[in-house]
Amino acid sequence: MPTNFIIASNNRNKTRELIQIFEWFGQQAISYQSLLGRVDFPKEGTTSYSENALTKANWIAQKLPGKWIVADDTGMMLKACPQSLGITTSRDLHMDQTTDSALNQEILKMVANQSREVTMQSTLVAVNQPHVLKATGKFVGQISAEPRGNNGKSFDLILEVPGKNATLAELPNDEKIPLLHRTKAVQNLLDSYFI
Repeated sequence: MPTNFIIASNNRNKTRELIQIFEWFGQQAISYQSLLGRVDFPKEGTTSYSENALTKANWIAQKLPGKWIVADDTGMMLKACPQSLGITTSRDLHMDQTTDSALNQEILKMVANQSREVTMQSTLVAVNQPHVLKATGKFVGQISAEPRGNNGKSFDLILEVPGKNATLAELPNDEKIPLLHRTKAVQNLLDSYFI
């Protein structure tokens, strides 16, 4: 089993969350930036979470051979807007240039007076050539009527957990972390290592 994973992402929130989740499973993870400094990744595609994650993982793996590099591609799917978001969520919402509050208000507008059902999907790829592991995790819930909670950022404030009448950001970590799409993806990734 690897003892250390390197996260291939320039998204600080995503990197922080993945480090926390790997620690939840008793594993160590760090940002690739602590070893290389910041690099620009190749442009992402629009057809495959897996290919996007693989491209990012391979990009860093070339620079850090012999290490387990993990990359993530995540998307939001809204039942109300099935042709929007998905693989292109971060680009469609300009997430690198927009505040959490503005992002959440945009999502609330998209589901106004329509279905509030949402699926968050995370696809992880771990690379240590010649080994390549892939895993997916999903969160299925509702978009809340307004942002709520303070244990989280961004979408955690509006992702409502089925049967709990609470957003992810309203739950303590011991309840929240197991529900996250990235937690489920990490669990599946670690499980796939033993197959």
